[in-house]
Parts: sequence; structure tokens; C-alpha cells
Amino acid sequence: MANLTTEFLGFQCKNPVGVSSCDFGETEWEAGRVIEHGIGWLTGKTIHKIDGPHHWPRPFFYSLKKFGPDLKDVWVCSQMFSHIPYDEWMSSEGPKIVKKCHDNNVMFIGSIGAAGDDADVWSTHMRDMASIGVDAIELDTGGPHATFGAELDQLDCGAPQAMDPEKSGKIIGICSKAVDTPIIFKATPQCVNQAAVSHAVANAGAAAITANNSLYGTWIDHETGTFYGGPYAVGGLMGRPWQIFSLAKLLETTASLKGFPIIGVGGIFTWDDCVRYMMAGATVTGLCSAVYSRGVGVLKKAIEGMDAFMDRKGYKSTKDFYGMVVDDFGYVRDWPREEWMAKKSPILPKVYEDKCTGCGTCETVCPYGAIAMEDGLPKVDEDVCMGCGWCMGHCPVKDGGAIDMIRTDTGKVVWTGRGVHDKWVLDYPQA
Repeated sequence: MANLTTEFLGFQCKNPVGVSSCDFGETEWEAGRVIEHGIGWLTGKTIHKIDGPHHWPRPFFYSLKKFGPDLKDVWVCSQMFSHIPYDEWMSSEGPKIVKKCHDNNVMFIGSIGAAGDDADVWSTHMRDMASIGVDAIELDTGGPHATFGAELDQLDCGAPQAMDPEKSGKIIGICSKAVDTPIIFKATPQCVNQAAVSHAVANAGAAAITANNSLYGTWIDHETGTFYGGPYAVGGLMGRPWQIFSLAKLLETTASLKGFPIIGVGGIFTWDDCVRYMMAGATVTGLCSAVYSRGVGVLKKAIEGMDAFMDRKGYKSTKDFYGMVVDDFGYVRDWPREEWMAKKSPILPKVYEDKCTGCGTCETVCPYGAIAMEDGLPKVDEDVCMGCGWCMGHCPVKDGGAIDMIRTDTGKVVWTGRGVHDKWVLDYPQA
């Protein structure tokens, strides 16, 4: 058995899998539903005194599953911060959740939101949350739709607080000085320069960063010719595809602020999603939309799947793969390239006829029309092919085993469809 114990902000989490800020951290009842599946940590639903975000239109969850199988885990919602009044939660549900978590060796992170950067407001909130015994406090500075229904003088909450380094740093400075409890800054993917904001909050005293909150979104019902659910841009809890963007935003932080404690969230649905985030520098990983979309059982599956993966790979602890790709992260401008892309590609797909099933998928999807099926096998037009690798990625043979990308001059394989492709251009004779 692998050791899934993960240290986070001084708390020994029994595993790195948790539930990020959502309904499952609002009441003792909901917290119990996820705790019983073995999670290592839980973040509460955002508590606040902002006028507006507690008035939800019902219904407020809009699943897009009926619009096609590609959208089975995609949805938008108009639900926002906690509907339980601040003082009631602090005196009732909050302490109950803390006890429930601690009785089950689960780290509990309280979540607080406020408008603007008033030091008295933030400091009071911090002291109130710390007084009920939470292990850390997350600032909901990344919410995509916190201003829905708010008064004009309270619009500066959620994402607007997390897009500016100076503003973000100021809020963190206020909160970190108010209490000894670790303060966690929640990032928004709407931020253009996440690295700058991350450094600003770290320098101001943040103990950790949560990356990332969700984007906003909306949908149109083509049959009725109306918006679907509601005619507004609301919080887009975008499902597993959202992970692709969130991972890139996470790496903006981890690649420049190396080793800093991070809660990785955003599109995590399975054990391998958790592993990906940890390889990208997240200390712990949280599920949210997956729990809604697939039920609380996804949590136990994620924990068990990570355990089995670690045993299979020979990893003794999560430290063995934590941050393993961070040093390699960069941008396409930094990757070795041809001085000028040759009109005739020096990279072509090689089809292994003994493995090819003759399904014709490569011919169908080739964007350049460079593949044609002849006698049940794909033939590549070398004068048209761009060497893009699209055919290999869509090949239904397991792991793309019927197609490799090769150099035309040496026949060397430069990509098998796994991992990073070869830096072939470094020893390629340039024109």
C-alpha cells in the first residue's frame, strides 16, 4: 500500500483528495456525506455579509447533458455564496462542521468573502472564522459571479479582487495580520498575469493559493430559441474539459513560485486528474463539479485509484511525483522550431499495417486532406501532409499504436503519442 498522507499547512492529511468550496462544506449534513468517503480535507461554502449573492433564482443548476454526449459533465449554475446568514453559520453549522471534520481526521478550511478591501471587515471575518477552530481560511477572491444581485457599492468582490496584484496583496496583508490561522488566496482564471498576482499574495503573507476558481458561462436552448435556465452569464462549472485551461493557469503559478503550497482545483473528475494536478505542483487536489455530476462516490474512487496508481508505478508517497513536470513547463515560443516551416514536412505519420484496423478515421479527420484509404489501408500524400500528428491522436488503436510520427530523413520516431515529442529540430539540417 502506498502512503497517501500529505502534509498541507501543518496538517497531516490522510490523503491529498478533498472537496473544494461548494455545498458539501455548508452544513454538517452535507459535510458528512463526503467525509464518509475518506477525503483528506474539505473547504466550506463561502460565508459572507454581502447583500445580493444569497438571493438565488431557483432552479439554479443547469446541466447541459441533454444537449449531447459531449456535454455530459458540463453545466452552469446561478448559485453563489452560502444562503445561511453569516452569524447563524458561525454559531451553528460552522462549529458542527469543524467537529465533524476533526472527529474524522479531515482538515477543514473555512471560506470567507467580502466586498472591497476594508480592513475592519476582512479582519473581523478572519477573527470570527478562526474562533470556531478552522485549520485554515480561504478567501473567495476568485468567484466568477459574486456580483450577481449586489448593490453598486459592493461590486468589488470575487474575481475583481484577484486580477490585480496590488489589490490582491493588500487584502492578503490585512487578513494575514488579523489572525495566526493560515490564509489561502483563491485565484481566478480571468487573471491575465497569474504569476504576478501569485508573487504578490505570497509576499503579503498568504500561506497557500487555491488554483483555480471557475469561469462564467451561459447556454442557449436552440429548440426554444431562448437562453437555457436563465438569461444571464453565470458561474460556469465547466466539468472535466475545463481542466485543460485550469492546469495551464496553475502552472503559471507553480513554475514561477516553486514549492509554494497549492490547492489544485478545476475540472478534476478522476484519480488521474488528481495525479496530473500534483505533478503540476499542486500539494493537494479538490473535486467539486465531479461530485455534483457523478455523485459523492467519485471521491472514494479517486482515492483508491491514486493508491493503485502509486503501487503500480512504485511511488511510495505523493512526494515522489509532486511537481515532477514543473521545471519543464514553458511556452511554444521557447520550444525548438524550424527556422521557417518547410513547405514539405520533414515529419510524417508512419502507419504500421499489421496494427491498422482500416477504420478510416485518419482519413476522415485529417484537416489537410493528406490521407486516403487505398485497399483498406491509409496512404499519406507527403506533398500535402503537414506532420501535425492529428491522425495519430485520433487513431482508435490503443495508445495510437498503429501510427507514429517519424523524421523523413532518418526514419527516427519523434513521437509515439505518449509524453513529450522529441526535440528533433536541434539536429535537423536547416535550410
